[in-house]
Amino acid sequence: MITFNRSQVIGAEFPSEDTVRFNGVLVDHIYSMEINMDVQLSDGKILSIEGIMKRYTNFVCPQAVPVLQIAVGMSLREDGWERRIMKEIGRKGCEHFAEIIIECGRCLDQAWLAKDLWQVLETDPGMDQMEFMEKWLAKQAD
Repeated sequence: MITFNRSQVIGAEFPSEDTVRFNGVLVDHIYSMEINMDVQLSDGKILSIEGIMKRYTNFVCPQAVPVLQIAVGMSLREDGWERRIMKEIGRKGCEHFAEIIIECGRCLDQAWLAKDLWQVLETDPGMDQMEFMEKWLAKQAD
């Protein structure tokens, strides 16, 4: 018998060449919340963020929504960014929002890889994807 289930789903789209728009959703039997966040690919800086609390436990929870604006300007590429998000957003606002932001940040490179792979496949559908990934990863390491 399942007595608890929590799901997080992260989606990414690219409104411009250097911007990824994340949509992160956390749902469990108590909470349901969502983050929409634009991030600059080149440096990982959060450009904008919006939080939506759909289901929460008490009247204090919605007060965490404005706290999200502290994240604007933070980089998801700097050392210690996960701790900083948890401290600035999680402790001052909502740990669930912080968890969604952190999961989006963990998906940043994979989203970038998917974008670049998609662009190459549009022009060369028969391209060797493993070779592309190896070159892409080597380029990112430089």
